[in-house]
Amino acid sequence: MLKAPGRRVMDGQTVLVAVRGEPTSDRFGNEVPTWADPVAVDHVLVGHATDEDRQVDRPDGIAVTATLTFPRSCDLDLRGAKVTVGGRELLVAGEPAHEPSPLAWDMTVQAGVQDG
Repeated sequence: MLKAPGRRVMDGQTVLVAVRGEPTSDRFGNEVPTWADPVAVDHVLVGHATDEDRQVDRPDGIAVTATLTFPRSCDLDLRGAKVTVGGRELLVAGEPAHEPSPLAWDMTVQAGVQDG
């Protein structure tokens, strides 16, 4: 990738994304989530969650530990998806969506671990 002298170019990381599938039930009738086979998504910007992100109570019980910004080219439905970043498996919190942006990255995703 070309860059001007003295300028840093963001190119992101490759992460694995497994989108949510149809849930199944266990022998007690409880819903058990399933995920499709993971696919690689290139050029994802990965950062640590802010203190503000960590303090929000989420109904799905996910403690946010990372903020991921996906490129405009990503057309996956990330609701409830599993994202593998640097060997760590994280769950996507909320319902991420593409937002208007002049940049190549337009979907911010909060992800973390689920307790319980």
